[in-house]
Amino acid sequence: MIISASIQAADQLNILQSIQQHSSEFDQIHVDITDGHFTNNISMSFSHIKEVKNQTDYKVDVQLMVEDNVKLAPLAFAHGADLVSIHLESTPIKDFINLSNEFTNLGVATLPNTDNSKLDEYLEYSSAVLFLGVNPGFSNQGQSVDLIDKIKNFKVLYPKYDGLIIADGGIQKNHLNSLENIGVDIAVQGGAIFG
Repeated sequence: MIISASIQAADQLNILQSIQQHSSEFDQIHVDITDGHFTNNISMSFSHIKEVKNQTDYKVDVQLMVEDNVKLAPLAFAHGADLVSIHLESTPIKDFINLSNEFTNLGVATLPNTDNSKLDEYLEYSSAVLFLGVNPGFSNQGQSVDLIDKIKNFKVLYPKYDGLIIADGGIQKNHLNSLENIGVDIAVQGGAIFG
């Protein structure tokens, strides 16, 4: 299982230094981008993707928590993102299909309280499913939904899905074995890495 470090939890004045200091604790970088509309705050920017890609050798996966994914997902890829997950709650299926035709590494993300059945029409066009276990926008929260139970339920509903499974939000070191055992491919950690 790959560990992706959410740099939203890093020292915002010294992100690259934080990445270097904790480099033994993760495999790639996770960037959350919010717009102040889909969620109440504004967090990272597209320039953070470019900075990490230009100054390190890490792959970068991005979660967009925004209203206008048609406009912003292409920007994330243009700034160097290797994988971009966008929320089904703000993306009509028609827009998702159009984006997936343009970008191969497009994932679908769900909020904690979104039922797994809502993923049904997105899966055929998605290279990843990101399960968010916390309310979006802020680092170092406890989980508002049990990610292990939610992912187990997803696997029962969609046993043939062969894309990546990403778990994100409130993941501590003691959760990692359980997540790996149920087939999670990428676990996103922020506060557990950067404090």
